[in-house]
Amino acid sequence: MRWSLLISLAAFLVLGAAVTTAAANTPAQSAAETNATANTPAQSAAGPLDIRGSWQPETYRLKSGPVHELTGLITFTKKDWSVLFFIFTDEGPRRGSGEGGTYTLDGDKLTFRHLYNLSGGHAVEGFEASDLSMKVRPKDAEDAPSEPCTITIEEDLLTIFFPSGNQMAFRRSSD
Repeated sequence: MRWSLLISLAAFLVLGAAVTTAAANTPAQSAAETNATANTPAQSAAGPLDIRGSWQPETYRLKSGPVHELTGLITFTKKDWSVLFFIFTDEGPRRGSGEGGTYTLDGDKLTFRHLYNLSGGHAVEGFEASDLSMKVRPKDAEDAPSEPCTITIEEDLLTIFFPSGNQMAFRRSSD
């Protein structure tokens, strides 16, 4: 039942992000927004990084050494983000997380503001088993955790370097 709830809520988060992304790409975009989205994923060091769109997770590299293969999706709109990912082993999906909120991007500095979180699962290398956990905060919540990260984009590969020392790599799925 817990995994059923996790999958249902995660699908809601991802579908909501997809609808928000579609709404953000309306013909009423300003010239600046149109020019920004015209940049290719392989942007020059001098150009602004554009993370908007959907990205498929590939790997989750822990500071302690283990590297896990993932499946799921992270989506960025102009100011919102949503992620759903699962860590797989030979036994199938072992743990997962659905998260979302708002973000800011300044150069290569990406700061997540966490408003939604649903996570839990079995133990995998580098992670102990954890019960299902849910947290929801309003958009104006003053206690929403902020997570300052650094990113790189090379060709169509986005790598997020978290303050924990862990990193996740995502392949561009769509613009």
